[in-house]
Amino acid sequence: MSDLERRLAGEILAIRAIDCHSHVPHQAPHARSLADLLGYHYYTELAHSAGMPADAVDPRRSEADRIAELVSRLAAFDNTVQHSWLVEAARELFAFRAPRLTAQNWTELAQAVAEAGKQVHRYRTVLAKANLEKVFLTNRFDEDLAEVDSTVFVPCLRADDLVFQAGDADVRRRLAVKTGTEVASPNDLRDAVGWLFRYFTGQGAASAAISLPPDFAPRRPDEKAAAKALARAARSKDLSHEEADELAAFAFETVVQACAIVKRPMQLMIGVLRNVYPEGVEGGRDLLSHRGSLIAYADLFRRHPDVDFTVSVLSAAWSHELATFAWIFPNVKPSGHWWYANIPVHIENELRARLEAVPKVKLIGYYSDMYKVEFALPKFNMYRRILARVLARDFVETGLMTEPQALEAARLLLRDNPKRLFNV
Repeated sequence: MSDLERRLAGEILAIRAIDCHSHVPHQAPHARSLADLLGYHYYTELAHSAGMPADAVDPRRSEADRIAELVSRLAAFDNTVQHSWLVEAARELFAFRAPRLTAQNWTELAQAVAEAGKQVHRYRTVLAKANLEKVFLTNRFDEDLAEVDSTVFVPCLRADDLVFQAGDADVRRRLAVKTGTEVASPNDLRDAVGWLFRYFTGQGAASAAISLPPDFAPRRPDEKAAAKALARAARSKDLSHEEADELAAFAFETVVQACAIVKRPMQLMIGVLRNVYPEGVEGGRDLLSHRGSLIAYADLFRRHPDVDFTVSVLSAAWSHELATFAWIFPNVKPSGHWWYANIPVHIENELRARLEAVPKVKLIGYYSDMYKVEFALPKFNMYRRILARVLARDFVETGLMTEPQALEAARLLLRDNPKRLFNV
């Protein structure tokens, strides 16, 4: 590491960041046991990939047995960045000094996690150590947000069920309970979605978000076809693939229109294929696809110039497309490095390409996608170090930026852009 890179890293590590996407449960945001850390899907799926039977982490097994099983598998994937996250979190947050977690020492870490987990508002201490100001949540549409700690957490309306399960009887029942609207027509759905957006924004929500398969193509919906699908669903009839598709198109458009009304961004997370490997562990059954294209979204971006779309993609091909879309569409903002792209080699390539091609005021550098706040520190630190390296080697040393300009770019990506785009 050069002196320049070291200086930049020191400054960048000190930037108080905004995390615009996580799965942290606001009722239990920090780890209360070592199982909460080792149960992160990265560890269960990597252990399974390396030979562990999927049922070894069945929640019906005792916590101690599950921990011991996962610890026994760590050596098989201690070459991975995910393993380094665990080691850094253990060292920095729980004063664990052994070079690795083993069958002989894991009880020491387990005790430290359990003791720390008893602390009131422990999550605030952890996030301060990680140098994060705000963390966005991912909230079900019928979730009660009254107890969310708004000093650090920002609600986000997850729209997957509203869009892809609007014909499901249980989803419509939940929607009726939450909003007071029985959804049997397109206008009913508009009313219910409008109520949800007013409720969420009233509770401080900064955006809506949705995970989309690679073959989804947003389009101007056929309201008559959507009405027929909803009427059929209201009669407890199963929808055909075509009917479900028409209803999803209408529901998606309704959600985007609601974003426009309340002036909130829409977070699009595009490219995941669900349940490709049903035999896998929970959280380890989905994959990415290279098929499809962001061109399917071009009409959406044109039709809604007043909605900011923060876009994450999974494949390298789509990542190149995303940079070109952000190059020309004012309302398209590349966001983070999602899931299978969240390893250093992919982050570095995507980051370099975005910084070379897209206005820096449009880039959201990173989000954690974490399930417990303890992973904020190692994951954001990983990104900060990569950011320092790219800025030093590819921008300052080549004369494209001065050192102060590089630090300004880092602040934009980590803090200023998400604060402005999401108004937090």
